[in-house]
Amino acid sequence: MNMKRTYQLVSLALLAGFLSPVFQSCTGKSPKKDTAEVAEEAIKKEIEEYTYPLPSTFEVTNMLNSIEASFIVGISNDPEKAESYFEEKAKALNLGIYTADLAYATTYNQKSEVQAYFTSCENLIRELDFTSAFDENLPDEIDANLDNKEKLVEIVTGMFQNAYSYLNKQGRTELSYLVLTGSVVEGLYLTTHISENTFQNPKIIEAIIFQKEALVDMEKMMEPLKDSEMLKDVYKDIQSINAIYALEEGSTAMTETQVLKLTETVSNIRAAYVQ
Repeated sequence: MNMKRTYQLVSLALLAGFLSPVFQSCTGKSPKKDTAEVAEEAIKKEIEEYTYPLPSTFEVTNMLNSIEASFIVGISNDPEKAESYFEEKAKALNLGIYTADLAYATTYNQKSEVQAYFTSCENLIRELDFTSAFDENLPDEIDANLDNKEKLVEIVTGMFQNAYSYLNKQGRTELSYLVLTGSVVEGLYLTTHISENTFQNPKIIEAIIFQKEALVDMEKMMEPLKDSEMLKDVYKDIQSINAIYALEEGSTAMTETQVLKLTETVSNIRAAYVQ
């Protein structure tokens, strides 16, 4: 679901809420479920189930950009490896990873990398059979806006949201969670590997702590499906990351041991996903 669609649903929900008491005053009754209430419940349900549930990857990459961390060529997953993933699980995880890499390249206005990572995403989306989630003109829009960072961020954000919404509407929830996992793991990987002196930079620590909530939410979302064949190992990966966050001293600090352990854990998890 793109942002415009979300705003439309929220507006309809508010309208339904305003109309409900009007209907009641006109009839003199308070029916169990009038039309407005049913509409409001349906809209709220769609917002809850199909709207992208985590902070945008751009929030993470913008934090890295704002602290003047340089763009590191080669830190992201090799876009040419997209063709080497054959299992559905690996394709979904790496689609998530490539979406984070695409956000990273877009944030830093790296045009050739933007094109390369979009192509990788496009190939995996095709392999996972949900190209119908996207406008057929999307590749042209990307090419036409390579010099317009603001518009490019808008397009790529919509792409993330549409993928999540479509997969869940198609009943492919496990697949959508794999894509989300790849994205959040890659976001944390980029954050913990942009500097050799991560612990000495309070802004990087701030960016690491910022991502804690998304990982906690990810674990909660996946919990009902934690025993499924497709998600059980990934669920444990998220748990292992959250266990390190749980050792955090307060909300604005982490120990050096924590940071080193988190960096190592995320690196190992990510290496298993991209191999």
